[in-house]
Amino acid sequence: MKHSARRLCQCLLLFLLPLLLSCGSEKKRYVVGVSQCSEDVWREKLNEELRIAALYYNDVDLRISSANDDVKLQTEQINRFVDEGVDLLIVAPGQVSISPAIDRAYEKGIPVIIFDRRTRSDKYTAYIGADNKEIGSSMGEYLAGTLTDGGRILELSGLSTSSPAIERNNGFDSVVQCRPGISIVEHLSADWTEQGAFRTVDSLLSEPHNEFDCVFAHNDRMAMGARRAAEKHGLNLEHIKFCGIDAMPQKGGGMELVNNGTLFASYTYPTRGDEVMLLAMNILEGKKYNRENQLSSALVTRDNARVLLMQNDETMRQQDHLSTLRSRVDKAASDFNTQRIYLLVLLVFVVLLIAVCAAAIYAFITRTRINQQLKASMDEQNRMTTEMEEMTQTQLQFFTNVSHELRTPLTLIAGPTEQLLEDPAVHGVQRTMLEMVQRNTRILIQLVGEILDFRKVQNNKAELHLNRFYLQHELTTWTEDFRTVAARRGITIRVDVSGVEDDAVLIADRDKMEHTYFNIMSNALKYTPDGGCITTTLLHHDHCYTLRIADTGKGIPTEELPHLFERFYQAKGAIGGTGIGLSLVKAYIDMHRGSVHAESAEGKGTTFVIELPDSQPGYDPAKDTPAATQAEKGLVDDNYIATDTTAQEATERITNAEDFDAERPLVLIIDDNNGMRAYLRSILQDKYNVSEATNGEQGLEKARREVPKLVVCDVMMPVMDGLEFTKRLKEDTATSHIPVVLLTARSLSEQRKEGYDTGADSYITKPFSGQVLLSRIENLLRSRIMLRSVFAGDKRETEEEEKLNEADKTFVGRLRTAIQENLGDSDFSVERLGEEIGLSRVQLYRKVKALTGQTPVELLRKARLTKARQLLEKTEKSVSEIAYEVGFTSPSYFNKCFKDEFDINPSSLR
Repeated sequence: MKHSARRLCQCLLLFLLPLLLSCGSEKKRYVVGVSQCSEDVWREKLNEELRIAALYYNDVDLRISSANDDVKLQTEQINRFVDEGVDLLIVAPGQVSISPAIDRAYEKGIPVIIFDRRTRSDKYTAYIGADNKEIGSSMGEYLAGTLTDGGRILELSGLSTSSPAIERNNGFDSVVQCRPGISIVEHLSADWTEQGAFRTVDSLLSEPHNEFDCVFAHNDRMAMGARRAAEKHGLNLEHIKFCGIDAMPQKGGGMELVNNGTLFASYTYPTRGDEVMLLAMNILEGKKYNRENQLSSALVTRDNARVLLMQNDETMRQQDHLSTLRSRVDKAASDFNTQRIYLLVLLVFVVLLIAVCAAAIYAFITRTRINQQLKASMDEQNRMTTEMEEMTQTQLQFFTNVSHELRTPLTLIAGPTEQLLEDPAVHGVQRTMLEMVQRNTRILIQLVGEILDFRKVQNNKAELHLNRFYLQHELTTWTEDFRTVAARRGITIRVDVSGVEDDAVLIADRDKMEHTYFNIMSNALKYTPDGGCITTTLLHHDHCYTLRIADTGKGIPTEELPHLFERFYQAKGAIGGTGIGLSLVKAYIDMHRGSVHAESAEGKGTTFVIELPDSQPGYDPAKDTPAATQAEKGLVDDNYIATDTTAQEATERITNAEDFDAERPLVLIIDDNNGMRAYLRSILQDKYNVSEATNGEQGLEKARREVPKLVVCDVMMPVMDGLEFTKRLKEDTATSHIPVVLLTARSLSEQRKEGYDTGADSYITKPFSGQVLLSRIENLLRSRIMLRSVFAGDKRETEEEEKLNEADKTFVGRLRTAIQENLGDSDFSVERLGEEIGLSRVQLYRKVKALTGQTPVELLRKARLTKARQLLEKTEKSVSEIAYEVGFTSPSYFNKCFKDEFDINPSSLR
């Protein structure tokens, strides 16, 4: 329900998010950088016009910087614009030396507009500005026409390295040179500023100089600077005509100065920021544009200055009006966006409210349905729980009944067996078999007892029969049951009761404590390796006994420790057992109001720790019974206690590997149960040589080393089980031919199929008859495919090879190739043959013998004789030559072997 509501809200937010984002400020699409060479009234007017023009394009971000006539600073500003990645660059270069920075921007792919002034380079996108040369020539024509009586002109130009100064000078001088009535008496340069012009002219007037009656300055500011210098030196200003360029219409600008007579004339130098911005947008939007763009200009005199000022005033008034309208439009747009945001927020709120209501209704319906499903599920679970409890109780009752029923036949087996063992005439193998029956019968009786005790614990019917006894003495007695088995494997058993006073008494159920100790000690013996140690330590402190049983076995993984005392639980790699022993241990200790836990680390052994109070409530001395006689040693189940099979076989096995096949084939038995291996050996030892292994890993090692005729293997084993063993055996070239008989208590068809899929040749279910096992082994050995010839090359040989498995086919092919390639080498031996194939001498001998019925020596000799017969029949070589060619060192020995093999002399084939 919560997840559905959350998903609904997420979908609504994803739907409304674009609408909310659209209400915010739009990101500018184009960034335009403007680099001004200086700051003055003319450039301030241009910047303002650019800003007003940019307002008409909502997607333009205009960035303006000024260099204050500093070439280095302007270069840095242009480079910064380039590094910022502006979309277009507008540059008014201060001097022609600024060209490298402009070239870099152009080469980076940034469109460049040159405005007002030019550079040396042709690397720009477009130029826009007035024609400075035409302005200079027009001013020259005007002065030539005005100064009819002749005139002496002082020309005051701008910086000599700036393009406007150069072009205006060229235009003015070209006209003056053609007018004989006027001349340029002085030519000075300033820095375009009023103060710079004042200093230059002041310096001229302070020294002897040519007289002049007209001053032509390249801008109005320098004209006013020259006028101030003339005024300073007392010159008659009424006889000197001051002319400039720019004619700015602002207050104090050139147009106003001409109108009030301060300046004689000026020339308009248009800013036209709107035209510059239009050109920039045409370039950015990919529209058509001209690379060279000339702005119109006009002469300003007292005759037209007033009209031009009036036109400018009207223009400014209209611009102010447009700016006001623009502000109102922006405010209206802002108000509209705000209202739209409010509307969308309201819409979102309404939608979310509807969604919440829908989610609430859906949640109510869903909760109702879930509650109904939960109720039905709980009813079903209660029913299943009840059925499972009834089934569990039925199963436990069944096992209890079976256990009771087993006691009668077990008694009938145990009694006669005991009587037979009392007869001194029974000895040898018969006595060994009877002792095996007696031992396993007692183990079965003990297992039946555990099942019955487990049933009592499950039904809460188990009771404590309290005894008063000395636990420190009983431990010594109980431990004796295990010393015989431990001694056989070199395991040391220690009992340390020094931490208990001699008169310390325990009130507990002696039988249950004995069962507890017996169970833990049995496990310790199973998992302690040969030569290990098991230590039992007893402490008594503060009315509490602490019993620690520590072994030096393989240990238990940490993650499995919490589950050890759960019923039916068996740890990974467990050896035998039913999974109820430790569960009973915990139940018995809990009945004594004590605790039990295990401490272990892999590879460092395991310690079981039991803590219980030294007395129990309800003890009645009248019901206390003395201890029973010592439990018989046969009750210690050593079937799954590891034994050194190699040591046992040392005096029984034939050490000559090739002699195994002489009369009795070698059979390898692999089973982790000591009793089962002993039983199988007793069945097989009369007809076969027998080798033993306690798990699949050990068995695989022995199979590779000894190459037996057949393997009898249990399925359920620690370290490596029978299925994994069979799979690896069949994959190994040295052992792939060995038949495998699997023995197991798993009888389902799926389990049988799993065994056959790994390559097993036969599957026998426990319990089984010894005669059945013998018959199955004999049939398998008799039916093994044997190659009658490896070098005949006929159809029969091919058919026989097809019946082999893939590993054996590969082996036969490599064997045939190795022999054929070395037929002529008389020093080629069985050892070298084994080295080429990758097998030891023993492995090669047994595998070749198993597949062909011949030894490698016989097979090599037969291959040489077969080749010799072919050469005798098809070539003209002598018998001696052929004998040497096929690897015989003596013709006479060759004749003898040939006669024995084919019953004919070699010379008879000539």
